[in-house]
Amino acid sequence: MLSAKGHAMCEQRSRFLKSALIVFGLLVTQLLLAGCEIRPKPFVHLVEYQSNTSCATTDADGCPWGALEQEAEFSVLVNCLLAGANVLEIKEDEAQAQRIIPLVVTPLPPRYGYERRHDATYGNSCRSDQTACSVTSQHERAMTWATCGTKPLTDEGLRGGEDRMHADDLDRTAVVTGSLANATDDYSLPDGLDGPDQWYRFTIREKTRVEVAVAANRAMWSGVVGLVQTAWQPALSLLSSDSTKVQTGHVHRAGVTALFPAELEPGTYYLVVDSSIVEWQRGDGLYRLYLGFDQTLMGPSIERGLLF
Repeated sequence: MLSAKGHAMCEQRSRFLKSALIVFGLLVTQLLLAGCEIRPKPFVHLVEYQSNTSCATTDADGCPWGALEQEAEFSVLVNCLLAGANVLEIKEDEAQAQRIIPLVVTPLPPRYGYERRHDATYGNSCRSDQTACSVTSQHERAMTWATCGTKPLTDEGLRGGEDRMHADDLDRTAVVTGSLANATDDYSLPDGLDGPDQWYRFTIREKTRVEVAVAANRAMWSGVVGLVQTAWQPALSLLSSDSTKVQTGHVHRAGVTALFPAELEPGTYYLVVDSSIVEWQRGDGLYRLYLGFDQTLMGPSIERGLLF
């Protein structure tokens, strides 16, 4: 049997081992957390794209390949925006954030280049002396995938008017970039929201299919592991020439708001990109606005749901 002194030594050794195990466990846990720390990176967005079909003379050189390639590039840009391909950026501190060059979404060139197709599938839509041609990526499928990337904002000019009187004119299908950083709340409650907004204007001379979407440019990640700030949700309104609300945007997905594609009567219309104070400050204030005339990138038109 152990003496009293032996029991004391055993208890002391046991307490020491327990303390050592606890310290060792804490150290191992800290090392594992540091080693497995996940630094968020930009999401990889893949979207389908293809140019529309063009009818040309049977001579292969008659196909407008350059125009079809631009069409394909534009369609993938819109699809990237609709997919919510917001630029994700790690924000460690304010000083670092100020050194970051603002980026906007852009499609990356196809890895294998473009394929110029003479598509017999659409032959019935062309005259007998014409051929149907389109552009896609060099891939075995008719519809293929493209990657959404980024480019510096310095390559683009900012658009958007401060109020209805100074609305920015849009006269063709386009994707433009705007900033709410220095904008004011002109379209305010009860019709609008309490945050800054910007105005755009377009005029159509005949009944035209119109589709519109606005996407927040950036979701801000926190430097703390596991915390992420989701993309702010822009608001979007379509107004008639007398400021009557024609349609209100719906949430297409996080950070993306869209109007239902619709056939609009001739006239002048206004688009208001709006925000709430709480929402837009979660990002960089930048947004991308897509306006399409007689495009079909957002699905079929609707006849109901307009607020005339």
